[in-house]
Amino acid sequence: MRLTFRAILGRILFGLAVFLVLAGVLIPYLWMVSGSFKTTLEIQSADVLKPELSPRWFPRKFTWENYLRVNRTVRMLDYFRNSIIISVGTMVFSVGISLFAAYALSRFTFSWKRTYTLAVLSTQMFPGISFLIPYFMMFVLIRHYLGLPMQNTYWGMIFTYTSFALPFSILMLRNFLDSIPREIDEQAQIDGCTPAGALLRVILPLAKPGIAAVGIYSFIMAWNEVLFATVLTGRETKTVALGLLEYITAQQARWAGMMAACILVSIPVLVLFSLMQRYIIEGLVAGATKG
Repeated sequence: MRLTFRAILGRILFGLAVFLVLAGVLIPYLWMVSGSFKTTLEIQSADVLKPELSPRWFPRKFTWENYLRVNRTVRMLDYFRNSIIISVGTMVFSVGISLFAAYALSRFTFSWKRTYTLAVLSTQMFPGISFLIPYFMMFVLIRHYLGLPMQNTYWGMIFTYTSFALPFSILMLRNFLDSIPREIDEQAQIDGCTPAGALLRVILPLAKPGIAAVGIYSFIMAWNEVLFATVLTGRETKTVALGLLEYITAQQARWAGMMAACILVSIPVLVLFSLMQRYIIEGLVAGATKG
């Protein structure tokens, strides 16, 4: 009877903990969704000490005006397009490069393997801001000597974000591939596959969870980054993260418009998580525990 009581109490406490975590995460976001459909007057009226004007979840006057106004003050849709191109490009290149690098680290033995792994790990020791001036100077030198513009270009930003995403992506995918038995590779090569063919035809389908985790990590990293985008982008390639800061500055105290802009910016990440959620948990857990 005591064990049964402990089990019931444990489940209740676990459920309560889950509820508190979910409430802490979801309530601010749901309040932001609600506020995006309210008028600015209604949100600012919450400061007035009147019961009839107290804050509530459902808008007193439902309006789409905040969403329609997002692109009027700031070219948010253009910035949105720029971020989609840069983030998707970063995701594709990060996954493609890290998959081959991780496969080499997981399956092959070479003299400088440990040195390479330590070098990749060491890049995570330095703060991102320490690379800002070197990247800027590198872009200037590439344009000067090769005539290839890098600053204020899509490929320049994709190159920058891919280089930042690769160390973590390579190591996480390496750990995930370590969890796949090597006998599968050997069997594929016995059947006539080359090492590259075994990777693309056999290992790649099995590595979908790890690839999904790496892909969404790369996408979110490029989508949210502000520091390098401030220096390396221009009017034609400004990202949505900078656009959001510009919009907030322009709107000042129009909280409803700010909430609408924040909701629009978060939609791609939510969609990507929804489409890939069944792979992400498995990929992250395998990448974190195997090695």
